[in-house]
Amino acid sequence: MLPDRTTLRRAAAAIAATLLLSLLFIGSYVGALHDPRPTDVPVAVAAQVPDEVAAALGRGGAIEVRRVADAEQARRAIDRRDAYGALVAGRRGLELVTAPAASVAVAQLLRAELPPQLRQAGATVRTTEVHALPTGDPRGLVSFYLAIGLVLAGYLGAALLGLALGTELGLRQTGRRLLAIGVLAVLGGLLGTAVASAIGGGGAFGLCALAGALTVAAVGAATVAFQRLLGFVGTGVSILLFVILGNPAAGGAAPPELLPEPWRAVGQLLPNGAATTAIHDARYFPDASLAGPLLVLVAWTAVAVAVALLLGRRGRALSPEQEQAAAAAAAGV
Repeated sequence: MLPDRTTLRRAAAAIAATLLLSLLFIGSYVGALHDPRPTDVPVAVAAQVPDEVAAALGRGGAIEVRRVADAEQARRAIDRRDAYGALVAGRRGLELVTAPAASVAVAQLLRAELPPQLRQAGATVRTTEVHALPTGDPRGLVSFYLAIGLVLAGYLGAALLGLALGTELGLRQTGRRLLAIGVLAVLGGLLGTAVASAIGGGGAFGLCALAGALTVAAVGAATVAFQRLLGFVGTGVSILLFVILGNPAAGGAAPPELLPEPWRAVGQLLPNGAATTAIHDARYFPDASLAGPLLVLVAWTAVAVAVALLLGRRGRALSPEQEQAAAAAAAGV
């Protein structure tokens, strides 16, 4: 017996939605990462470096020259994550300082491209490294994968908690889901950081766990808010925003300066990018400020909680079938 028309329409809609999300996934990842090219990569250049050398360095738009007072300030710019590298002057010529922990790809680019360019300008150049990566994280990707796992915990947890806690309409039900996400966030931040640290090493466990907890809370609360606002479609919006757009734009697989637009512009404004930056800088750059990325995570969490509670008072709940479909969609991504 053939399915009825309603069943066929639902099947067709499911196929169309799946194809759309998968094509957007492919397009976003390929578009962001298929051809990384440097644009405005900040390099601190000490004032003692001749102006003509600094000018040569900045030609073409790949390097953004940031003039600082002296060699100490140039190296401090790396420590604070204000620059990926530094160029300083010494008795034996110029010294190019790179930091693999900031980005392996950018460090390799600077070492490969800048010395020949500077020698053409008549300078003698030697290279040195600071902030080396540990043996447990030779590519500097542990922070990125930890952030991705915590994002997964946020949107998948929101969907599964809807099944576990029911779909009753009202402020109390929404509050219960958000409270459960808070518990998940604390546990996810602590346990996720513990696993990543055990495998990949790195320090600043407390700061990483805090950033991890805020990541789960931000994504989980946002998913609840999207579901309250849009119903079943809200889960798709969460996947679109945090998985399809957010992951390739996060700056883990390639730093923001190597990404094209729009991924470069939005990456650090999403929980994925903020989490990757906060965790990575906490692990490898103790002098770097975490205020920016942590503020992004706190803002996402606060706004999402407020919207979810407001809509929990006034909006409609998902039906049990919609909750099951949302959980299945989230689990399949």
